[in-house]
Amino acid sequence: MTVSAILVGAFIARAAEPERMLPVYYLALGLAAPAAFGATRLQEVVLSFHPADGKDRRTLPFALGAGLFLGLMPLIFTLPGLAQWYYVDLQKLDPADLSIVRTAAYGLALFPLCVALRAQGEGLAGFARKPKIIIVAQGAYLLTIMAVGAAALWAAVPGNLIGAMGLCIANIVSTLTVRLLLNRTGKHELPVPPTITAVGQIR
Repeated sequence: MTVSAILVGAFIARAAEPERMLPVYYLALGLAAPAAFGATRLQEVVLSFHPADGKDRRTLPFALGAGLFLGLMPLIFTLPGLAQWYYVDLQKLDPADLSIVRTAAYGLALFPLCVALRAQGEGLAGFARKPKIIIVAQGAYLLTIMAVGAAALWAAVPGNLIGAMGLCIANIVSTLTVRLLLNRTGKHELPVPPTITAVGQIR
């Protein structure tokens, strides 16, 4: 996953106006990345609140809600006044680039949601004791980053949007890979955890 940040930067550097787009992208990512990191904790949520009947019904809606909330939080800094203070006064961005940093921030709004869905799927794979599925999904993540980056360059997508496209699509592909492999291995329903009786015996 760490390599993906290097790959995204390499693609943006080869798009138009990299001297403007790279700083703008990383400024927007600087607010979206902490929110996305918080979304990765969905793995622990799945492992800690696994359903008693072995069927996951609660963690997916929770991941959707948490991901949407985390994605909206950084957009506060795109509001008039706050954008001027944070990006221009604090981060020393050229005021002429405020519009493209806003566009980058809007593009990254779905990033935490996509991470939350991936983390929830990886939590299911972890609870099903299928770590190899997670590794395969991360491989699909990196391949998707490269494919989206190459396609974006070919289509002349602005550099401030290449990162958002790559990160969001790669996380969705990784999520779908996890769920597909879980279904194929018969682990779409989680194992029923042991219960502890009043006298401390495990059943």
